[in-house]
Amino acid sequence: MLAVKEEIILSALMMLSGSSHGAPLRKKVVELSGKEIVYGTLYNLLEVLIRKGHVTSQKSKPTPIRGGRSKTIYSITAKGKQALEETLLMHERIKKNVLSFDTEA
Repeated sequence: MLAVKEEIILSALMMLSGSSHGAPLRKKVVELSGKEIVYGTLYNLLEVLIRKGHVTSQKSKPTPIRGGRSKTIYSITAKGKQALEETLLMHERIKKNVLSFDTEA
């Protein structure tokens, strides 16, 4: 099962056609969560997802626009897609089985 922030990052990658570099990924994560996330936190979470086998990273070719530097492209793996699907299905089961969100006792 994925942690909430991991779920949001994997969802954002899926919405970005399965791969992205940091800036558009961060923008999509903020859009989905409604909360700011600093790059350091995002990159730390991406490293966790890489260690779990849910994401891969690779360097792009250097571009003159970036002063000859390359970008790191993050891509969701088949294992990451499966983990995200299982987590989303769990949310559906929970929602289906919750009778009411009414807080009255």
